[in-house]
Amino acid sequence: ENMIIELQRGNQIDFGELGKFRLQLTSEGAATAAEFKSDINIKGVNIQFIPGSDLANIFVGMEFEQVASRAVQKAALKAEKEGAKTLDIEEAKKKPAKDNAPSGGDTTGGNTSGEQTGGTGSTGNGDTGDGLE
Repeated sequence: ENMIIELQRGNQIDFGELGKFRLQLTSEGAATAAEFKSDINIKGVNIQFIPGSDLANIFVGMEFEQVASRAVQKAALKAEKEGAKTLDIEEAKKKPAKDNAPSGGDTTGGNTSGEQTGGTGSTGNGDTGDGLE
C-alpha cells in the first residue's frame, strides 16, 4: 500500500540490492509543450522495475534451451494421455484450445504506440522516495 502511494506521488521506490520501481508514462507527442494536455496525450502508466546490480548479475552466463511452444506441449500431453501414437504439430499450432489462449494481456513488453517518458518526482521534504519514511 505504501509503495502504491509513493509511486502515485511520483517517487522512485528503492529496495536496495533488489532494485528500484518507478512509474513510466506512455503518451502521444504534441507539437509543443504548450499543446501537451495530460488528460489527452498520456495514454497509460506502467510500473518500471530496474534490477539492482546483484540481481542483474545473476543472469550473466545463463544458458537457454529451446523447447516446444506451450500449444505443442499441451497437445503432446493430451495425445499421450489419449494413447495417440502421432501428433500433427502444425495442426496443434493452428488451433489452440480455448484454455491455451493467452490471459492477462500482452506480455511481449515494449511500446510501439508513441513516445515514452519516465521519471520520478520528489516531495521536497527530504523524502528519499523509498516509501519507508
